[in-house]
Amino acid sequence: MRIEYVCHSCLYIDTGDTQLVIDPWFKGSAYLNQWHLFPKPVNTKMLSDVKHIFYSHGHEDHLHSESLEELPNSAKVFFPYQWRKGIRNFFHERNFSNVTEAESFKAYQISPTTKITYIGFGLESLIVIEIKDTVIVNINDALNSHHQNVTAMFLREIKKRWPKIHYLFSGWAGAGYFPNAVHYKTKNDVEIAKIREQYFGNNFAKFIHYLQPDVAIPFAPGFVLLSPDKLWINDVKFPRTYLEQYYRENFDANTSVKFYIPNPGDYFDEDGFHNDSPYYALEKNGSLNHLIPEIYSDEMKKAEKIIYINEDKADLLVEKISECLEHTKNLYDKIVLEDVDFSIRLDDLLENNYFNVRFEKNKFKVYRSAEPQGTKLLIRTKYYLLKHSLENLWGGDVLTIGYGIDVDVFEEDVLEKNIDIVCVRLLARYPTTLESLRKDPFRALNYFAKHPMMSALAMKQKLMLKSAVNKFPYNERDHWISYSKCDLCQVCNMPLLSFEFGEKLGALAV
Repeated sequence: MRIEYVCHSCLYIDTGDTQLVIDPWFKGSAYLNQWHLFPKPVNTKMLSDVKHIFYSHGHEDHLHSESLEELPNSAKVFFPYQWRKGIRNFFHERNFSNVTEAESFKAYQISPTTKITYIGFGLESLIVIEIKDTVIVNINDALNSHHQNVTAMFLREIKKRWPKIHYLFSGWAGAGYFPNAVHYKTKNDVEIAKIREQYFGNNFAKFIHYLQPDVAIPFAPGFVLLSPDKLWINDVKFPRTYLEQYYRENFDANTSVKFYIPNPGDYFDEDGFHNDSPYYALEKNGSLNHLIPEIYSDEMKKAEKIIYINEDKADLLVEKISECLEHTKNLYDKIVLEDVDFSIRLDDLLENNYFNVRFEKNKFKVYRSAEPQGTKLLIRTKYYLLKHSLENLWGGDVLTIGYGIDVDVFEEDVLEKNIDIVCVRLLARYPTTLESLRKDPFRALNYFAKHPMMSALAMKQKLMLKSAVNKFPYNERDHWISYSKCDLCQVCNMPLLSFEFGEKLGALAV
């Protein structure tokens, strides 16, 4: 058996009688050239012979089209069964004919020695690989940012079904614009970003403490942002190299769990962990971030350059915003929409670059101006990013996951009511649960019948609480914008780092 870390969330596993890859993004960029692999893979030749391809979910840094083109069409593809159709066509259009939509908690025997089990969680999933008597649990980024009541449900099921876990993998760190790209007058962006990263690491430590694997491996993120205003985010991630110390200091000083921090090219086999990656020789204070300007010098120059759009495109954008708003306003009750009053600033438009959105008399009004007219918040972005979000199904990922926006909040009640979420969501075309129910009710009902835990959450959050946007029961998040560092540690039930530990973390960023 061989488990090799390729890059980002991509794992290659040779079980002895089959070869598989999980979440293969190993070339090119993601989210319209906003995410870039770092550190880059050192070896991908073995991927040309994989027999199985497993995807945990459909985000572009996991389901990556350019990387898929490099994989053999003969491979069997697995994707979590969801209440929406379409994924089979996606793969069939790319000449992958053998596609399985994996049901949760159903074991799939893929070779004489190996079986795979998916555990669906909304649009994401965990993957459990059993190779003879060896159990590998890949949480990837499915649970780390969710409420402890939600994660507890899934952890209990994992522990009940697989009491003995040999390898526990988890990818964690700040994927997405929140909270780093949401700004408020009392918020220290860097300080809160570091606490948020500690929150992810603390959650993984909780998973370790509960599941008690033999080996714990934090293996992602493996990407960087190159836009000049986002470079700071690369430096605030909680260092994976300090996870073991953090765990011993705050969870179990005498733990028998072994911690390994892989770089691309490292692997596990029957003899243990092999740190063969060439990146170790390039580290400074345990970090590789000093290599970013060298590896991505051309891309950084391109990210700095602004290509301004003309008036025709700007005027057409008003129409596109209006069309999208008419479609997405059905997501919310009128009482929610009455709080919508915001502006969008395009940084690649020279004049009248503010697009103001207001809900009046049961309809949206969209107009341009030289100064912002919205009273609630300002969304800053670029034309090509907003246009992609408005025109494409799932296109909003480039704004939210891809860090394509910054949100300046003007009033505190915006945070309390989560109006910032509403405004951003109104500018993105995502399929809704109700649309799916209307188009294919039997598939949707089949999904929820086989996912009872998800059914309960969906009923509470999506159907019964339409007017209480993301507030109850599991998504309260305004404290990440308005609370202090100490208050956040208390609310999130995290230890306040000691001075000595904080000094070590600070040294890594130097």
